[in-house]
Amino acid sequence: MSPLKKVAVIDTGAGNLFSLFACLERIEVEAELVTSAEQLDDTIYQTLLIPGQGRFGNVMENLNQSGLSEAIKAWYLKGKNIIGICVGLQIFFESSEEDEGIAGLSLLKGQVSKLNSPKQPMVGWCSLQSSSSSLNGKSVYFVNSYAVKNSVNVTSKVSYGEDFVASIASNGLTAFQFHPEKSGKQGEEILRRCLG
Repeated sequence: MSPLKKVAVIDTGAGNLFSLFACLERIEVEAELVTSAEQLDDTIYQTLLIPGQGRFGNVMENLNQSGLSEAIKAWYLKGKNIIGICVGLQIFFESSEEDEGIAGLSLLKGQVSKLNSPKQPMVGWCSLQSSSSSLNGKSVYFVNSYAVKNSVNVTSKVSYGEDFVASIASNGLTAFQFHPEKSGKQGEEILRRCLG
């Protein structure tokens, strides 16, 4: 990749960075871990990637302390490319039942809610429901107890006891409740498409 196509992986203080970096390497994407707002430079990085795993409140606390929450907001408001995974999707909303009283980035309207599912947490493979042929029917890997139930920005849903949002797209943001980095070749292809 050229220097302008580097991916800045945001350090949220949580997340499975090993599997994410391994996946990015497999699809030949150059990525670096970013731990502070000062490191973010859109002449170097084409895309911000916010990894999954971790509690909503802990992730927001870490992003606020490092100054990265404001940097992510600014990047989003400029319409620049962002990918969010799992809790990296959830933080774009206003709040979460997981950690009530802690505000998300509030760039998208809505709340993250606890799943009314047969087993908690939801762990395993589910097929996406989407009007997009690039997503519909794809089997992807989930690990979550919380999700967004509805949003105007939905690109796919999944059913696990109830329907919830599996992916969204808004103003340069593409975010997944599932883990594309753990979803085999189909997940790699989904990430590759996002990184264009």
